[in-house]
Amino acid sequence: MKRCFLFLFVLLSAFTFACAETDGSMEDTAPEPAKGYILLTYSGGSYWLPLPEEEDYTLPIRQLRQDGTEECNLLHVTPDGFYMEESTCENQDCVQQGHVTLDNRQERILYNMVICLPNQVSLALYTPEEILEMYTSESE
Repeated sequence: MKRCFLFLFVLLSAFTFACAETDGSMEDTAPEPAKGYILLTYSGGSYWLPLPEEEDYTLPIRQLRQDGTEECNLLHVTPDGFYMEESTCENQDCVQQGHVTLDNRQERILYNMVICLPNQVSLALYTPEEILEMYTSESE
């Protein structure tokens, strides 16, 4: 029972974030389960983003610093995974980390993650099963 509620929570969180990034309206249709989810963490909070079924999309991650400067990372999400397309950071390590997919995670140095230390952005790719395991092991 807990697993069902946790999975529903993840789906609704991802759907709410996607609506906030578009026109803000929530339609009457329930979100479809995705084959993977990205955990986006930055100064604005943490959000679950579902992998799209077909088309890629690009999501700007904008952060305003205390000194008034804006930092921006451009996340490119594909049906297979994601990569950091652009960043305002100096070293561009996050851009050079490449495409993270459900198929290539095992071979990557950072496994399922891309991290931009200067802009304090982290991204991690999980399967629905991994998310359920994460949340059920925390609640026990």
